[in-house]
Amino acid sequence: MHYNFGVALFHHIDTRVMWADTDAAGIVWFGVFMRYFENAEEELFRALGRDRTGLLRELNIFMPRTSLACGFRSPARLGDEITVGIGVADLTDRRIEYAFDVRDRHADRLICQASYRVACVDAASFKARPFPPEILSLLGPARPNGPVSV
Repeated sequence: MHYNFGVALFHHIDTRVMWADTDAAGIVWFGVFMRYFENAEEELFRALGRDRTGLLRELNIFMPRTSLACGFRSPARLGDEITVGIGVADLTDRRIEYAFDVRDRHADRLICQASYRVACVDAASFKARPFPPEILSLLGPARPNGPVSV
């Protein structure tokens, strides 16, 4: 299990908990958090200057998730305005680990913290491969210690 909750979060997105996100009690269903994390990752790429989908197509790669760890602290409820933070906890030629937190936007109440790992595979063969330098360079500034040399 991996938790890099001490990572400085580089980018934040704001959203509102919608009806479709919740269970019958009006609390966000745990699986929805993965969508929030994916949205934050998508927006991180945009904040760094690239559209993720276009970049992956251009590089002929996919970035499948290989693991997820999540710790819930308090519920997010229907109508809550929340902020999802993302940072790059670890970046190697074979793995990216993102760190996330979700907070109530107005009370700064911690809702959950999470991390997931991403691998790189060739889009045609789905065989594991190193990340292209373009990905490593792009995500470098989102690391707590700044860019990496590629």
